[in-house]
Amino acid sequence: MALTVEKLNDDTTFLLAFAPPFAPQKATRKFPGAFTILIDPWLAGRSSFLHPAFQVSQHTSDCALHSLADLQEQPDIVIISQDKADHCHKETLCTLPRDTSTCILATPAAAKKIRSWKHFDSSIVHVMKPYNAEKPETVIRISIPAYTSSSSKGQITIANVPTRRDVTGVHNAIGITYRPPGSMLTAFEGELIKLTDMMNPSSTSPKLHKARSAIKLTEAISTPPPTSPNRPRTASSPRPVFLDPLGRAQTLPEPPAHTTTTTTTTTTNGRPASRAHKEKTLSVLYTPHGVSSTTLTPYIDRHLRPTSAGAPLTALFHCLNTEENPWFLGGIVANGAPGGTAIARQLRAQHWIGAHDEAKDLRGVATTWIKSRLYTVGDVEGMLREGRVVGRDAAGTEVHALRVGERMRVEG
Repeated sequence: MALTVEKLNDDTTFLLAFAPPFAPQKATRKFPGAFTILIDPWLAGRSSFLHPAFQVSQHTSDCALHSLADLQEQPDIVIISQDKADHCHKETLCTLPRDTSTCILATPAAAKKIRSWKHFDSSIVHVMKPYNAEKPETVIRISIPAYTSSSSKGQITIANVPTRRDVTGVHNAIGITYRPPGSMLTAFEGELIKLTDMMNPSSTSPKLHKARSAIKLTEAISTPPPTSPNRPRTASSPRPVFLDPLGRAQTLPEPPAHTTTTTTTTTTNGRPASRAHKEKTLSVLYTPHGVSSTTLTPYIDRHLRPTSAGAPLTALFHCLNTEENPWFLGGIVANGAPGGTAIARQLRAQHWIGAHDEAKDLRGVATTWIKSRLYTVGDVEGMLREGRVVGRDAAGTEVHALRVGERMRVEG
């Protein structure tokens, strides 16, 4: 299982390609179980805020592409994290065909803006409501088809976690998790451990003891309570909305909170037989301007940790540099390395990928007040080492500043 990250501009446009464990490294998104997400595409043209005289910016380096039509394959999902033009860029987004099969997920203000362009059919654009731990429907769940009739489906989850009472409207996080469909390989692995245990029940091997404990836990959480099939759903527990890659909405039963899914078949003697699929989950947090640890806590505790995707976090996309405006223009725009360090420690992030740090060509009245502080990869690594707990996170967080067009592969 892997995540391939490709940086399409020098700012914060990323293409994420998720792939199942057995996929070859050069697999396309059409490979069974694979899924691609494009984030905040801005490939050509200027970006302005309120009015060009107030603020206008443009790239200072060439992008890897100049149009979304240049992508070898259209992504399954495009995520727009906010309504500002450098994230919600009309000229770039409208290079997608009107009848695209790609689904656009946008924050409320961004979705309203995109719909006002009248370029896409209304069924293409979907709103990412603010995350609420008490409302499971605020997490968008995308079902990935199972490989066979005897295996479990995979799932993508996407959530928009905004900061409350944020004057700037830029401090939010987009949480993404990926769990591939259950494969026969992982199912067979579980059966093999059981067989080994039965053949050598007196073994005191630490590895075998750990395997036995895992089997007991798997069986415990995979067996539903006797009354669950007949228990009616209440108004306080609505069914979440699932989307398929073509943008068609469908209401499906809410999946279990854990990552282990059980597929039940009937044997020749009529007795049910269960096979547990134990695919792991990759987790991504995209917060280019930064967000506070307090804002993230409900999402981490109520969504990530129950799905075994909480720690370590697979990849954190966060700015390295800080930017600050005067108080009357909203104050802190990007909390950079100091804010990212807190999140990386909180979630024990495996990889921190710099986002939104391009030295853009900025013009306009508003730009005269911006104060910036630049941090190198070495600076950030030093900050992370200062708070490292030896023995718990000795491996630390790898920090990356990708170049335009560069790809990196993260193995799950």
